[in-house]
Amino acid sequence: AKVWAMVSEWGGTHKWIPGVGPVTVEPDGQDVAVGSKRSADLDPATGFPGRITEILEALDENAMHFRYSVLGASPIPIKNYVAEMKVLVVTNGSSEVTWSSTWDADGDLTEDELVTAFEGLYDMSLENVRTACE
Repeated sequence: AKVWAMVSEWGGTHKWIPGVGPVTVEPDGQDVAVGSKRSADLDPATGFPGRITEILEALDENAMHFRYSVLGASPIPIKNYVAEMKVLVVTNGSSEVTWSSTWDADGDLTEDELVTAFEGLYDMSLENVRTACE
């Protein structure tokens, strides 16, 4: 599915997540596997300027599912962040994407404020995917 190709491109999040700078992937190369890392600078406009690094924890190309977590310190005031993305082909040419995460608040923002921020980010990002794949 076109949607899966876009969201599963490990080094391509800057193409559809607002405020994410160019992504570097380790190890360098095209073969992304469990254990691969990606890092990007978050734009100050996000409210969370700084560098974020994530690690791929699980990848199933056939089931169109992957899981990743934040590695080390995060500019977002959270800890223990783990997220999953799943793509389900609903009909020919139509897909449903589920992007979910768990984390603990770790800073000045309340859990409710962080939920609102993540929901807004996920909605904007997935709308960018939808627009790009139409």
